[in-house]
Amino acid sequence: MLERRYFIVRRTCPADEDLWELTLPQLASLCGVHPDLIVRFVHLGLLDPLEERAGIPSLFARSAVDVVRRILRLRRDLGINYAGIGVVLELMRRIEALEDRIRELERQMLG
Repeated sequence: MLERRYFIVRRTCPADEDLWELTLPQLASLCGVHPDLIVRFVHLGLLDPLEERAGIPSLFARSAVDVVRRILRLRRDLGINYAGIGVVLELMRRIEALEDRIRELERQMLG
């Protein structure tokens, strides 16, 4: 039987490093994909850049890493096409918003 071990790793960054924004090459590197695939996700409307230069997405929020990884998992594991992935991502966003609202209402009722 395979034994799994999990480790908590703390990553520290220099104080001057921007923790909230990633360039196209940084995002692609963190996700293990070619930058052209990230550009394709933007053109398909699956991913929103913070900034574009000459029609090419150049700056992304850190949260884009999670979005790209989610897109890749949906495509690889479930075989969903990109149009379907857009629908799934939107439904996931709505579910998260509803769950946040439920937690907020529960806090108000208890508080």
